[in-house]
Amino acid sequence: MVTVAAREVKNGELVLAGIGLPILATNLAQKTHAPNSLLMFEAGGLLKGGCEVLPLAVDDFGTYVLSEATQSMCSVMGALGRGEIDVAFLSGAQVDRFGNVNSIGVGDFSQPHTVKLLPGPGGANPMSSLGKRTSIIMPQEKRKFVEKVAHITSPGWLWGPDARESVGLPPDRGPTLIISNMGIFRFDQTTKEAYLDSIFPGATVEDVKANTGWRLKVAPQVKRIDPPTEKELNTLREIDKTGLYSK
Repeated sequence: MVTVAAREVKNGELVLAGIGLPILATNLAQKTHAPNSLLMFEAGGLLKGGCEVLPLAVDDFGTYVLSEATQSMCSVMGALGRGEIDVAFLSGAQVDRFGNVNSIGVGDFSQPHTVKLLPGPGGANPMSSLGKRTSIIMPQEKRKFVEKVAHITSPGWLWGPDARESVGLPPDRGPTLIISNMGIFRFDQTTKEAYLDSIFPGATVEDVKANTGWRLKVAPQVKRIDPPTEKELNTLREIDKTGLYSK
């Protein structure tokens, strides 16, 4: 998942990443094919070349060690509003077929006693609303890949074509892919619905369908994803020496 996400980052791009796998993916890109990309954190840290210390939160000291700059959160949100963020990496508890992400809670919100609250979105809403493109990283489970999220924390394509524009969001920005531990989902440009584009070695289309909570559409020719290279794996292990995010 991390190596596939890293491959999506182009050299010279400005990336706004959440805590966890998105940080590993951006660091891997910076230390391999995208050395001139910049990693921005929600609280203001801006790093080139990867993190010297992997942070535990967006305002952890690891986001500032040997950083290129430190800014305010207002500066980061301003960069989003001006369309300067090339890639926003997100994760969450649920994602649906239009790329809407829920990280608020699960249950029936009309009956509060049934709701299990989650840690919350932080800056994930403006990231998905205003980033030029959004990449979603989430392990594949039927309870996570749902027909309709319980709560839209981070808007994807909402309910389909023209939906973002109708609520005042930039219609040319939004999610471009979902990376699971089984494969990659991309979005149909006409319907704005996620479809299965490619799968990892060892996975099958039937496996993915069985772990998806909606009637999944599949590309005519589903591609096989190249496994991580030796260089990618060695670099990733060097980044996460203590196994904080990976084993």
